[in-house]
Amino acid sequence: MKTNIVEHVKDKKLFTETEPIVVALSGGIDSMVLFDIIHQLNNNVIIAHVNHNKRSESIVEYKYIETMANEINIPFEGYSIEETTDNFHHESRLKRYEFFRAIAQKYHSTKIVVAHHLDDQVETVLMRIVRGTSFSGYSGIKEIRYDRNVSIIRPLMEITKEDIVEYSKENNIKFFEDSSNSEDIYTRNRFRHNIIPLLKEENPNLNKKIIQLAEYIDSANEVLEEKTKEFLKAYSMYSNVSLVDFNNLNKVLKIKVIQHMVNNTTNNTVEVSYEQYNAIIDICLSSTPNQTYSLPNTYLFVKEYDVIYIKKEVPIIPISIEVTKEGEYFVDDNKSYIFSNNKITHNYRNYFELCYNELVFPLHIRQRKNGDKMSLKIGSKKVKDILIDKKIPKSERDRLLVLTNDDVVLWIPGVKKSHQDQQNPKKLYIYEVE
Repeated sequence: MKTNIVEHVKDKKLFTETEPIVVALSGGIDSMVLFDIIHQLNNNVIIAHVNHNKRSESIVEYKYIETMANEINIPFEGYSIEETTDNFHHESRLKRYEFFRAIAQKYHSTKIVVAHHLDDQVETVLMRIVRGTSFSGYSGIKEIRYDRNVSIIRPLMEITKEDIVEYSKENNIKFFEDSSNSEDIYTRNRFRHNIIPLLKEENPNLNKKIIQLAEYIDSANEVLEEKTKEFLKAYSMYSNVSLVDFNNLNKVLKIKVIQHMVNNTTNNTVEVSYEQYNAIIDICLSSTPNQTYSLPNTYLFVKEYDVIYIKKEVPIIPISIEVTKEGEYFVDDNKSYIFSNNKITHNYRNYFELCYNELVFPLHIRQRKNGDKMSLKIGSKKVKDILIDKKIPKSERDRLLVLTNDDVVLWIPGVKKSHQDQQNPKKLYIYEVE
């Protein structure tokens, strides 16, 4: 064997001899070899096995691993995925790692060990080149990936499949062959069986060259990440990023900044394509001051005057309240309006004194409408133009409440008050309570 795998893993010092480690054990040759190695180096192993219920042999494999664990007195945790979806591989991966994290928490472990190896890395990088991915995605699979309170560790990332097979023969490792590995309906299998052998005919050192590319990308990405964090620290406040400073960035840094904004707001649940990054960058460079761009899972990229940010799209709930007499009128649990003929002592930031002759009710609290106007000291002006002059972001305009008398807007709380004829003898005092 070209590499002493046990010594290689030991020298990496990825874990201690006694700390609890969860080993993701599928039953295939890679994971069974990994388990044998970890078991030699650590005396606190927990086996976690997932049955995907995609093959008839899965039940036999589940039982074998459970029995093996019991015989050698190692904790066994099994999980069966019952339901199937159109995107089974993606969904099952999420459920698989969710299960692993749960087992780690149960046994107070901070490390989950999985069996990806060098050949997996080569396949992954090539697949991502063909499919397209983020800049950091071209660096392939990380040897250590931090996932909340645990680390996903791949001790065999520098070990070839050939060495794994040789180790299994020398140490009589029992494993199960997944029949689906021979089926070219899966993208990875087509790369493994057809594309990579062809590329190796062009260059027998393909593995070395692909790993070299991945390392270059990884090193460059570290620099970009550092630059991105420096930029956001200097030009971001409360998740709002300065548009002018963003537009001065190099394109690849713009993409990294958007990626960080999306990940931070969506908790890493939204993936943005290269085409979408380009569309967002074009929006930022355009002269239109207020624009939005739809992202997956009902998130929005928002450009508002001098800032950009990501937010969850929340539907507007129509509000229409008729005010027929004095009293308090509730908009929701957090906001109300008090109408009184008597001035009250208050510390409310927004209030309005409405002058009138005889009739003042009914009044209306509602969202603005197209064509709404407000009387000013000289003439009248469209509410839309008032909001634009005040640089009220477009995303807020349709949510703003106005106080009206029929179709005349009397007050836009926090924004503008209409002109009042002080000759009118009566006053109605209106207070916004938050």
